[in-house]
Amino acid sequence: MTNTSAFIEKLINYLNTVKTGFSAYYDRAPQNRTYPYGVVSGITATDLGEGDLTSFDLELYTDDKKASATEELESLCDDLRNALHNRVISYDGVFAAHVGYEGRDTSDEREDDLSHRRLFFAARIFYL
Repeated sequence: MTNTSAFIEKLINYLNTVKTGFSAYYDRAPQNRTYPYGVVSGITATDLGEGDLTSFDLELYTDDKKASATEELESLCDDLRNALHNRVISYDGVFAAHVGYEGRDTSDEREDDLSHRRLFFAARIFYL
């Protein structure tokens, strides 16, 4: 049975363990967030019969006022790409998902105090 909420919950929980000081959220970050942080968004799913092919974006933000903001952001991109690519995320009795890296770009959105990148991933989710 399809359970996108369980996948999102497990994905966010895993992302929050990848790097000390990094926080991940779904859809939007709270106002009291700290840097660096990421937001999982843009989830789309295609039915594969026995599961779904799910695509999602991971938008990353760092404090652009820091002199090392760009380097920190690029390092964070690498850390999260390495942590998620070929990762299996599962929930006993509910699903198993294989995550793969799809690409990365910068955002058209500009704010003076933020550095921003977007990573793209796809997950094959098999519901148990």
